[in-house]
Amino acid sequence: MRDFLRFFLSAADQARVEAASIGVADVPLPYVRDALLYGYQSLQITFRITDPGNGAPQLRPLFPGSVQFLEEPGTPGALPDPAAINLTAADVATWRTYGTLKVKLLEKVDKKVIEGVAEHTPGLEVEPNVAWYSPVRLSEAFLLTTLVSSLAKVKIGSGGTTVKPANAEWPKHAVSRFLQGSYTAALRLGASAADDDVAKFAMPTLEMDAAGNVTLFVTIARAQPPQDGANADFDALAPGVTAADPEYPGNGLVPARHVYRSAAAHLIDGATGTAVVDAVLASWPAAQRYFPLSVTRTWRQIPNFSIHFPSRNIHVSIDGGTTPQLPIPAHGIVFVPQATGNPEPGLPLMHVVAVSGPPSTFLDGRTADAWKVKATSTMFLVNFTDPAPIAHVILRRQLKDEILADKVFPKPGGMRCTYMSLRRATRAFVDHRLTGGRLVNELARTTAATKKLMTDAWGAATAEIITDARPAPAASPGKARTLEAIWEAFFPDTVPAQNIGGSTARTVAFNGGKMFYALWQTIEAVLGAEGTKRNFPDAHVGKGAPGAIVAIGLSAGYLVDPAHANAADIVTNVTEMLDGRLTPGCMIQFWNLQSDYTLERTRQNIPADPTHYGHSPIHREYMPPAPPATPAGIMVVDQFGGETKCPTAPDGRISWRGGADAEDVWIAAQWDD
Repeated sequence: MRDFLRFFLSAADQARVEAASIGVADVPLPYVRDALLYGYQSLQITFRITDPGNGAPQLRPLFPGSVQFLEEPGTPGALPDPAAINLTAADVATWRTYGTLKVKLLEKVDKKVIEGVAEHTPGLEVEPNVAWYSPVRLSEAFLLTTLVSSLAKVKIGSGGTTVKPANAEWPKHAVSRFLQGSYTAALRLGASAADDDVAKFAMPTLEMDAAGNVTLFVTIARAQPPQDGANADFDALAPGVTAADPEYPGNGLVPARHVYRSAAAHLIDGATGTAVVDAVLASWPAAQRYFPLSVTRTWRQIPNFSIHFPSRNIHVSIDGGTTPQLPIPAHGIVFVPQATGNPEPGLPLMHVVAVSGPPSTFLDGRTADAWKVKATSTMFLVNFTDPAPIAHVILRRQLKDEILADKVFPKPGGMRCTYMSLRRATRAFVDHRLTGGRLVNELARTTAATKKLMTDAWGAATAEIITDARPAPAASPGKARTLEAIWEAFFPDTVPAQNIGGSTARTVAFNGGKMFYALWQTIEAVLGAEGTKRNFPDAHVGKGAPGAIVAIGLSAGYLVDPAHANAADIVTNVTEMLDGRLTPGCMIQFWNLQSDYTLERTRQNIPADPTHYGHSPIHREYMPPAPPATPAGIMVVDQFGGETKCPTAPDGRISWRGGADAEDVWIAAQWDD
């Protein structure tokens, strides 16, 4: 594709700049001075125009796209509605024309341009698609000629009606709604650079005072829907901040100077040897430079865009010095700055020290088969001596948070409790270790990128077990057996033989996945058979899903681990269940009768009778009142949906679904990974 990216000033306007007046700095977002929150991502350029009488310089956005005006609240001027507007020079002087210009590439419209941005910014670690320029002034020529006569015309939603370009009132609606920020115009490319809209027509100008002084802030970002959530999740991180604002969490910032440097060879009017261009594109140590650090939720280093990055900061120790706190943008590429100064031998040594924000752990991206490895918070060295590949950090949320990340709570009913809890836990664990929230978020249509993450780890056959919302929630409970293969892939090592009855002999040695599955399902024939029972520690037999996650090392221990010797144990068991120790996402197993729990613990079969049963739900929350007051019960996730109530019965025990019979024995353990 031909060169189309532009320096922000034309060659003609650059020639009007007094060289000695030029100042360039990497700064936080315009008007925001908390670098710890936003980093030095924006570019501030100051200069003086030598002939201010000839007008302010016009803005040349880096790329074409959809243009939106964001007026600066509190500044002079009106924002008239279409019925109150007159398109005259005198009226322009009464409008609020001072603010910010936002330009965004639209994926469905500008595919070739998006490809061109990647082509013309070689080596740039994340492809930007949105930019803000502030402050600008909407000139009379732009509003009365360019906007209404020269740019492409589209229908406008205005005041509850749709105004088409053929409507004689369309120009008034276009100007009014553009000033108010609700109508976006489009800047198009032409057959040649001279035919581009920004070159052919009058553009907004930079704000200039009477002496010719100009200050411009340029902010650049990558914006797209998250791969592990919804845009509404970004909204929740910053209530009241809209996507039009650079501070919106879904706008993953990219240092503006870094972008212009990457595009230097392809910039129209960006030839070196001119004062403004040289100041902006200056190399380190004359100007700050950046080292990319790739943070992903996926085990492979592929593009990530996550709702969970903006709420976290990464701490990096540079050459053994201070540990700056750098925000993790939604796209996951953290640009570690190196300040100006004398050149140092080699590149800096950096260590990832910590991740702050909601609880999480991290892992060196160079870890072999990282999906098999439990993440920690252990500091490790980031190697910047070789620019390719980018240093990689795998970030993991707590597994207990992933368990409830799927907001779809099927209600297939039937005898599916262990199947439904295992299905949810398996999908959550895959997202936790491999796919970074994508599997659950994509629901019935697993994307090719997500499938490849699993296929690269296990092979296609195993990946197919869980892609495209498989296995179905309403499938036969026997479908739980298919999930065993995934746990075997995660835990393929043979488990130690247990000394039971003075012997460690076994005819079948289980791997960790098989042990995990049999404990979760409480498969009595396997837990008690002479040839297989020594695969299972006594401490975890009969405890269902809680026993499985403790035995495999995915839980630090039981939250509730009841005795079963006498009736008084039931009272203690209920007290422990309701005293606040349960947290969302923990696994629960209950047995209707204490005598049945005793049989299971001693590897015997409970009677095949409707009054003899167990259940395997997931804790969601306490029923009001909240601890430390004694709750009225618990709310669980099971085959009857996500709000199955288990209130306390009149005799003080906890019931299931409010049934007449309360349950004797409850066991609980929380995930720890």
